[in-house]
Order: sequence, then structure tokens, then C-alpha cells
Amino acid sequence: MIWLGGKSNAELGFFVLGTSKRPGLPNTVDRTLSIPGRNGLWNYGADHEARNFTYECAFITKDYMELQQRVMTLAAHLVDSYGKPRELELKQRERPGQAFVVQYAGSFDVERIMGVGKFSLPLVAFDPFASGQERIYETIITKSPENVQIYSGGNIRAYPYIVLTNIGTTTLRSFRIANEYQVE
Repeated sequence: MIWLGGKSNAELGFFVLGTSKRPGLPNTVDRTLSIPGRNGLWNYGADHEARNFTYECAFITKDYMELQQRVMTLAAHLVDSYGKPRELELKQRERPGQAFVVQYAGSFDVERIMGVGKFSLPLVAFDPFASGQERIYETIITKSPENVQIYSGGNIRAYPYIVLTNIGTTTLRSFRIANEYQVE
């Protein structure tokens, strides 16, 4: 089961088949350089491309007229008022609490047999990582010096957001923030 733009596949009138492609990681863009007279390649690292999803789906209806209505409903949901693919939030049942921002990319060809229509739904997430619910923890430091360790619940390194607020009449004369990440 998937949700696109706040509507489930059932609300949009189609089933998601088990043969859908949901990649564990997106493809990489490898940055290498071939140097004449040197064996192999010089590696400058890699980044991730956009993440592509391909859902194998089916409409199952009573007749070809209802099938056409469901096709038009889904097509209208995938585009904006100018007919351009719009950004939709994609949620998947197997990844609760996480969502991708995707848009339709490719072709929407429906193989029709009476009231049944099989199709592939290609979606692309240009930001290849899912976002989740933000967790905010507040720590009030009442004595000095004090060390505070901050743990991230995610799997992508992010910079901390630190706000210092002076409460009271005593003026802060100095403070030190040490950001000590292990260098890979």
C-alpha cells in the first residue's frame, strides 16, 4: 500500500502489485579520473542520484467505462493545473513515519483488457532520502561547565542547531561550543 499526496492507492482506485521496484539505495554518481601512465582510476568519491520508484499496478473494474474514469482520476492527481507533473508526498506502508517527495516521471501506459488495466507507475524523488517526523529535545544547562551529548535518531549526518538564551540578570561573559565529529 502507498499514499500519494495524502491519498492511498485504494482511494485512487488501483492496487499495487508485489513486483514493484523500491530500491534500498539510489544509484551513485562516481567521480573518478583516469591518469595516463597510472594503473586504475583516481577516486574523488561518490554522491547519490535521484531515487527512482516503479510501482507495478492494476485497476480492476466492472467495465471499460469505469476503467477509463479511474485512469483519468489518477492522471489528474499526478499533474498540476498546468498539466505539469506535481510534487507529491509518497508514503509506504513498510516505512512508517517516513516520506519521500516524488513526482511522476516517465510514461503512464495502461494495458487494458475489458475492465482490467495493468500499468507501471514511475516516480522519482530528486532528494533521494526520506524525511521523517522531526524530534526536538531541549536541554537546560544550569551549572557550568557541563558537557551535553546530542544523539541523532536519523541515518544521515546533519548539523546541530544550537540556540543560546540567557535567562536571568547575570551577563554571560564567555562560552565555548566544541563540535567534535569523528573524521572519516
